[in-house]
Amino acid sequence: MKWNARHTEPEIKEGSTRLVRRFAWLPEHVAGKMVWLEDYEILQGRINFTYNVELDGEKKTFVVSKWIELSKRIK
Repeated sequence: MKWNARHTEPEIKEGSTRLVRRFAWLPEHVAGKMVWLEDYEILQGRINFTYNVELDGEKKTFVVSKWIELSKRIK
């Protein structure tokens, strides 16, 4: 049985960026300063890792995507 999901993750391409806002509950090192109990922003980029494996005698390629932290800044 199959039906459409209510929320599906959009296809995110490699090289995409996003800005994530965080609140520093604990002291956090941001752009050469210590931030505590304040908002700060993290710039993240999407990177793909490609793995070539042999599975049951067949060569398969798997792509795993991950957001990596590029920089932090004080809001």
